[in-house]
Amino acid sequence: MLAVAKEDQLAHYNLGLAFRQKAYYAEALREYRLALDRGEDRRLVLQAMAEVHLLKRDAATAAELYDRLITEQADSPKLWCERGVALHQAGKLADAAASYARAVELDPAYAIAHNNLGVAHYHQGDSEGAIDEFRTALSKQPAFVKAWLNLALLLFKGKRLQLSLEAYRQVLGVFPEQAVAWNGIGLVLGELKKFEDARNAFGRAIQARPNYAEAHYNLGFTLSNLGDFEGALRATKRGRELEPFYVAQKFELAIDLEDEDPDLSSAPDHEGAQRADGAVETFSFDPNSLDTLFSELKQHTPVRSPVVPLDNPYAMGAEYLAKGMLDRAAAEINRALGRGGDAATGLTMLGDLFARQGFHGEALERYRQARSVNGTVPRALAGEARALLMLNRASEARDVAERLLQADPLGVESLLLVARARAETGESEAALELLRQAQRLAPARADVLKQIGDIARAAGDVDGAILAYRNALDLDQDFAVVHYDLALLLAQRGDGPGADEELLAALDAVPTYVEATLALAEVRRRFGRAKDAITPLVDLLQRDPYNIDGLLSLSETLLEANRSTDAARAVDRVLRFDPKHPGALLLQGVILADRHRYREAIALWNEVVELAPDSAFARRAQREARTAADLLRIFRSRQEVA
Repeated sequence: MLAVAKEDQLAHYNLGLAFRQKAYYAEALREYRLALDRGEDRRLVLQAMAEVHLLKRDAATAAELYDRLITEQADSPKLWCERGVALHQAGKLADAAASYARAVELDPAYAIAHNNLGVAHYHQGDSEGAIDEFRTALSKQPAFVKAWLNLALLLFKGKRLQLSLEAYRQVLGVFPEQAVAWNGIGLVLGELKKFEDARNAFGRAIQARPNYAEAHYNLGFTLSNLGDFEGALRATKRGRELEPFYVAQKFELAIDLEDEDPDLSSAPDHEGAQRADGAVETFSFDPNSLDTLFSELKQHTPVRSPVVPLDNPYAMGAEYLAKGMLDRAAAEINRALGRGGDAATGLTMLGDLFARQGFHGEALERYRQARSVNGTVPRALAGEARALLMLNRASEARDVAERLLQADPLGVESLLLVARARAETGESEAALELLRQAQRLAPARADVLKQIGDIARAAGDVDGAILAYRNALDLDQDFAVVHYDLALLLAQRGDGPGADEELLAALDAVPTYVEATLALAEVRRRFGRAKDAITPLVDLLQRDPYNIDGLLSLSETLLEANRSTDAARAVDRVLRFDPKHPGALLLQGVILADRHRYREAIALWNEVVELAPDSAFARRAQREARTAADLLRIFRSRQEVA
């Protein structure tokens, strides 16, 4: 278990907890950082920070913190489980499942981990494994509402309607006004064509939670089936006031937070229901046990409208996808597919949706499904090629891209994508040929010139790359990444002022461009302007006080500006956050060497080499250690002579 400091030693931690419970996440993180600075229990505070990042759905940061904590407490099932949630949010389903499994291995009675493992199994296509895990969670904690809701939803997706109904009833036995359970019962009754009972179930859900948008929508669907179109219209209108588009019930992950029940709903099922075939012996079903339930459903009616047919059934999904409203886009695309919309179009749109979320493996599968329906859809071919490139499968991407070129030989986007695939398989000249064609078709597009510059740079043609980047900037002065790439080439050539100017232009276009800020500091240090490098780094750290790269760059800059004490403070802040960070240990050694504490410095540099033997930190540590060893020999010789 985590060590707990005394109450009076956790002032900032407790204040952060209070902020978190009110969903003031930025304020909570600020207090936790102050807690670290004040020396409050480090493990406790880091775990609290990780939990806030989970609640914010900042999966990458949360996973990084949990990895760090687990290196110190590998026997904590809670840490393994919450790490799994972070990985799950990031779409790394196999890694998430392994993390949940490790939590279960450490504590077989940990119901939350069994529930989360069940959700992971379902998302990996293993419905039977999911059912087993939900059953196990409920055997350990019979009143675990999220596990009952997940089991009921899975049974509903598998069309085991009577068992699903009974599972929802189990929830109502614990919490009689549980809105999600009443909504689920309504969905099951709707599938059973018991529309009057379904209408009343949705009414109970709305009574329990008046702002429950999904229940309003579902009520509208049901009233439409009953012929009450005016009532359906009213219900739909209310649903849209609460949520612009319908979002179906999702599986719920859980974490162990005292006095809090956060919404950690998993990503929606973008591909429709998965059948749960095979025997399900979660409980025995007695139809008579539902008599009371049906009698309760004889007294309510509240409202939704029939869907207006569109010339393009995917128009609404495309609109939500363009706006980045991915859950709503997924629901609308799946609905259009279910109503007979063109399968290749719908599957391609689902591929685009997964790609937008960074789930490139899932996207690839949808694009290939689309192409199995219609093998020459340019958008599906482009999506498949792009997904393969993101998965570092360049040779496969090139084959698909060449088919795209045949299907869409004059599309500029297609030409750019095929050129990229050719370039990544080493065919630079063939790639440039396509880019020149794209340039003729779209002479005002700066991104074409940028890609020409990228290929020239990869081929070692620095002059050609610089010329292409400058031409791109002539077309678009706000193209920040081109300013950044050009600056790196100018610095490589020894043109410090030119590099400085381009990096400032990049930051003018995108003031929060972290890589440009770090590069600006490095350029100024390299060309003898260490003091001028401090200001942009301070600005960065005011926005993000725990940007590790920023702190290390500031430390290096302060050392070059002969401010060793201030540099030591910056290094210390990194080491409090990560005691084994090789970059911070390297600079701590440099600071010790400046104070003539060579033996301690050499020990630290040796540790850096052990921690990250193939890194740039290790190579520099080896050089510094050799220099320090030479100095030690010189001092020893002088002492012997004296």
